[in-house]
Amino acid sequence: MKKPYYLILLILISLFSCKRNNGVTIKGDIRGLKSKWVYYKPVFPQMVRPSDSAKVTDGKFEFNFQSDTAFFANLVSISYLDEKGLRKPIVVANPYEPAKNHSRYTDFVLGPGLTTITGDFSKNTGAILNGGTQTDFYLRNITLPFIQMSEDSAVRNKQAARVERIIKRVPDAYWTLYAFNNLRFYFNQKELKSFYAMFGNEAKSSYYGRRLKLFIDNQPLSQNQFVNSIFADQEAKPVTLIDNTKKLNMVIFWASWCGPCRREIPSLRRITEQFSKDDVRFVSVSLDAKKENWLQALKKENMSWQQLIIPQQEYVKAQAKYNLSLIPKIYLVNNKNVIVKKIDGFDDGNEDRVKTFIADYLSKN
Repeated sequence: MKKPYYLILLILISLFSCKRNNGVTIKGDIRGLKSKWVYYKPVFPQMVRPSDSAKVTDGKFEFNFQSDTAFFANLVSISYLDEKGLRKPIVVANPYEPAKNHSRYTDFVLGPGLTTITGDFSKNTGAILNGGTQTDFYLRNITLPFIQMSEDSAVRNKQAARVERIIKRVPDAYWTLYAFNNLRFYFNQKELKSFYAMFGNEAKSSYYGRRLKLFIDNQPLSQNQFVNSIFADQEAKPVTLIDNTKKLNMVIFWASWCGPCRREIPSLRRITEQFSKDDVRFVSVSLDAKKENWLQALKKENMSWQQLIIPQQEYVKAQAKYNLSLIPKIYLVNNKNVIVKKIDGFDDGNEDRVKTFIADYLSKN
């Protein structure tokens, strides 16, 4: 008698499922760890309580996780309570660096399978982390998110080639995707699309993979083109960012919590007072998450020009549209929505540079 087809199907599904690694195990063995419990927590979102705990016996502890889908790597930390009841992280040393200058980290990348943490608190050298591909990749490429892309084209091309090699080596590396949270601002849409295509499907479907795709989809096709969005003013009325009837638009991205942004405001006042509103449209755009903080800052700073705020649901898209890697950021945009000058950050000399540029531009146009 032939077996029903559904039994064969169940067997095939079972065999396929066994190949997928859904389990995560962390085993710790740390001498001198006197805490009764250790606490596991994903690093993001921040400022939340640990999501799991494990009992410590003679310095040994173990965490076991089993998910319904394949576990994709994550940035995590493990902490304990010291003798005074203060929460402290278990610090991890990097074995791929010389012993005399081991860098030590409170967070680490946890991948599927078994990860071990061993150490001796009495030696104060940091615990040793051993895990799978994701963990090993993290430790070997720890500085990847902090690459400062050069303005020199030859050097920049070499840096980009290095990033490409790293992606191709481990297409599903969490740490590379995490690094692109910083690196994405250095590349145009064409370059980012090329990098994104190199990642594996699991990486693309992860949190940072989806976030990178959203950023790419909202980047302007040309880095010289300024996207003319509609944001809200103090009365929540929609206002177009660029006034195309003016010869020039000066757009300032800032936030109430940004110290350099607040220090720049006096010079912005002087700039706006010098030029006719018939020729130049001035607008400041806030990145504040809380509207009340923005409104409070407006009352204190008394800025007479147009003030807008980015709705929080549009913030991630705005980061891509205006490349908001840092603030304050000033864009000078003509009436065809073309960026004619950009100034990143705050400097005492910015005021004179902006005044000179606007005066010269208006005299020629």
